[in-house]
Order: sequence, then structure tokens, then C-alpha cells
Amino acid sequence: MRTALALAILGASILAACASDTAPATDTADTIDTDTADTIDIDTADAIDTDTADTTDTADTTDADASDERDARQYCELTADLFCPYYLRCGRIVASDLDDCRKTFLETCNGRYEPLYAALADRGMLTLSAAGIARCRNHLEAVACEQQIFDLDGGCDAVWVGQVQAGGCGPGIESFVCDARSTCVLGLSFCGECKPLATDTCDLDHRCPDDGTCTDGACVPRAKVGDRCDAGTTCVLGADCRDGRCAAPTIVGVGDTCDQIRRCPYRASCVGGHCVEAALLGESCDANVTCASGWCSAGVCVPLLAGGATCTASSSCLSGRCSSGSCLAPGDSTCLP
Repeated sequence: MRTALALAILGASILAACASDTAPATDTADTIDTDTADTIDIDTADAIDTDTADTTDTADTTDADASDERDARQYCELTADLFCPYYLRCGRIVASDLDDCRKTFLETCNGRYEPLYAALADRGMLTLSAAGIARCRNHLEAVACEQQIFDLDGGCDAVWVGQVQAGGCGPGIESFVCDARSTCVLGLSFCGECKPLATDTCDLDHRCPDDGTCTDGACVPRAKVGDRCDAGTTCVLGADCRDGRCAAPTIVGVGDTCDQIRRCPYRASCVGGHCVEAALLGESCDANVTCASGWCSAGVCVPLLAGGATCTASSSCLSGRCSSGSCLAPGDSTCLP
């Protein structure tokens, strides 16, 4: 199920992903890709909760049965017309109309995310839920833009259904493998375990759902966007307390100033403090123009490299991992069994 990630060790702190004011440094081999270009957030495990060590999972879901399961390799095609009207309504993508959005969405989703989901589905760790997709469609048609901080949160948290009750999990999409009864809790190694959700009391081994926080051994609701807050308030994931209210990041447009609070839309990245439109495959790229779905090779955006391909940077690999000069395959992970 959709999870939020929490560090298992108190006091650990991680900077939230944000675009650099300078060109990104070259990734070193055998590291997780930390490119900060704003690409479509359909993996949405982008959110590592650093408010406390008590944060966890999302709304309750049930395991998808065989009749509900859909082909993981059709995820992008099944959801393009679900997400694009929402993206356009809320100004979350650089696109002129629905067709333009769909083109960008399908290129990015198929080229960057769907193969990772499919690899986990092939291992029996994830299923794509038809009921979850239908629920997400209805939710996105009506939700207030500021309330939907991450794409697969809230009414969209059951699109992917984890199948692992107890076992290993990892950052990003690998956190989705935990089932509805558990949540992925990461350690400092960025590998983690699926740990049970709290029932009566919460602690480091029994975590609250994603909309709750552990206070004095009990799960209490997090404050929603727009709710009053103070220094002792825990806002919903992705929001923080500003001017006495829980507030989500603001999505700005191409050319606007950007930072951790003012975020660029999909198919744009924050370069030199301003949102710059990203390039699609076959288009020109450089230190100031990032690639929306691939990587920049000899000044042109090309598809990410498959497992086994020669690499010098993790950002060029589909898996996001370059180890000993070769890209790891999607699904290959030091965190998963």
C-alpha cells in the first residue's frame, strides 16, 4: 500500500529533495540517483517524513483479489486520463492541453516509473488495483488542489497494493511493497522493514497510519492543510506550519522563482532559482535544461539505460543504480529479499 517513510533512529535528519541553484554534480557509481529535477510524481514515495520517527502508513486498504488486479505494464495507459485533467486543473504540469499532458505523462511514466512497478509486481510484491484506480479517478475530480500534496495519497492511496506483511522494503517505489497492515520504516542505510500498524498503542515497532502521529503512545490525527497550527502541531505529510496554518508547497509556473516552498510543476525543474521547462526525448538538454523522462547524453535527452548497460552515473540508469560500471536492473535491490 501507499506508504510514508520514517527513519527508525530518532534525531536523524534528511533534506527534502529540491532543485539546486547550480548544475547537479555527477552521480557516483553505486549510489541512489539524487537528481532533483521535478518529474511526474507518480511514484510518490518521494516523501520521507522527517517530522518524527513515528510516521507511517496511509489509509486502510485491502489486498486486491485476482478479479481486481490489472496488468502492471498497463499502469500508465490506465491512469493517463485520470491524472491529466487533475494536473491541468491544478496547474501541476507544463502542458497546453489534455493531449499535450498525455504525451508528457506517457513518456515519463513509461520511461521512468512503470518498469519499476512492473518488476515488483513480477516478484509478487505489488498489484495494480482496478478498484483503486476508479476510487482515485473520483477523488481527483473533486479534491481541492492544495489538499492533494502527493499524487498517490488520500483517495489515490490504493492504486498500488503492497503484498508484503513482514519483510524488507526500500526507498521510493520499493516502499509500496508493504501491505495494508504494515508500513515501510527506513533505517539510516535507506533500507527498511515492513512493520505493523498500530492498533491500540503506538511505538517504534507499531506505527500510526499516514494521517496520524504518535503522541504519548496513542495515534492522533495530523492537522490538515488549512488547519491552525503551532510549534507543537504535526501537519499532514508534505505540509508544514506557516503563519499559524498548515500549508502545502505552492506550485508555480515556468519562469517563476522556486525553492522548497515554491515548487516547479511537472516537466520543469528549479535551476538558478527559477523554474525551467524540461526537455522530452530527442530534445536538446544541458546543465540548465534537464530531461523529463530520460538522461542527457551528448546534449540530447535519451531513454534511461536498462539493466546491464554500461554506466558512469546512477542518473542514467532506469533503476537509479549504477554499480561497478553497470546499471542494475529494475527490481534488483539490496533492500528487498
